[in-house]
Formats: sequence, C-alpha cells, structure tokens
Amino acid sequence: MLVHLLAALALLFMSACMPAAPSITVAPMAGQDADAHGCMGSAGYVWSNAQQRCLRLFEDGFAFDPHMDNPDQTLKAFVVLGPDAGRPQKAELFLPQSPQAIALEVLKTPEGDIRPVVLRNAADHIEIVRVKDMYVLSVHGQVKFTHDAVIDSPLGKI
Repeated sequence: MLVHLLAALALLFMSACMPAAPSITVAPMAGQDADAHGCMGSAGYVWSNAQQRCLRLFEDGFAFDPHMDNPDQTLKAFVVLGPDAGRPQKAELFLPQSPQAIALEVLKTPEGDIRPVVLRNAADHIEIVRVKDMYVLSVHGQVKFTHDAVIDSPLGKI
C-alpha cells in the first residue's frame, strides 16, 4: 500500500515538472482576409471606388513606371479608370506607399492641346499630363512616374 502511495506521489511530482504544451498560432489561410468590401488582399484584390468592385491593379489598372528622376522608387503606380467604356468620368490613382486610392478628376482638354492635363487631384497636387508618346505623373510639380502611350490606350479616350 505504501508502495502504491509513493508511486502515485512520484507521478504527481513528475507531472508537475513537465512543460506545458506549446500554444499553436494558426495563421489565416490565403483567401480568409477579406476587407470591408469583401476584397481578398492575399489574392491581390483591392477595392476600386472608380469601378465599384474588387480588382487586381496589375490586371485592370494602367501601370506607371518610376521615372529616372525618382531613383528611390522601385514599385509602380497604377491608374484605374471608371467603367464607362467610351469616355471615363472617374479615375483613381494607387501610389505604392499610399494606404488608399486617390480620386482623380477627369479633365476635358481642348482639341489640339499639345500638352494636355488629362487627370488631376488639385488637393494633393497630382497631375497626369500627356507628353508626346507618354503620360507623365507629377506630384507637387515633380515627375515621379511615366506610362508609355499605346495606340489603343483607354487613357487616350479622355
């Protein structure tokens, strides 16, 4: 009997010395990170106010490459036009380090204007200007990004 009691006490003391089971943190699986609009960021989707839907910038936006005078920038900026196929009325700009899209005003430029401003956000001092065969994105008067103008670019319909 005394042996059983000693064995039980030994087991009790040994179990008190065992480390607790490690807590396991489970990371959310891809596709379980929907934002307020239901866009899955892990799948590359962001909400577009201009198009009123989730989209992937690299599929639906127009990429603007960093300008050579902007050497610290390595990521692209994207412009998304509204859903109007003929003449877009809305546009927005996604800058690399900006947490939210920036609304852009679509400007109607006169025929024959050799350097028309096509998109603008006056409050943030952002302009997108057509210069020969490219679009130039300037912030506070400094060129930051450029986009090569292709013949059938929807930016040309503005």
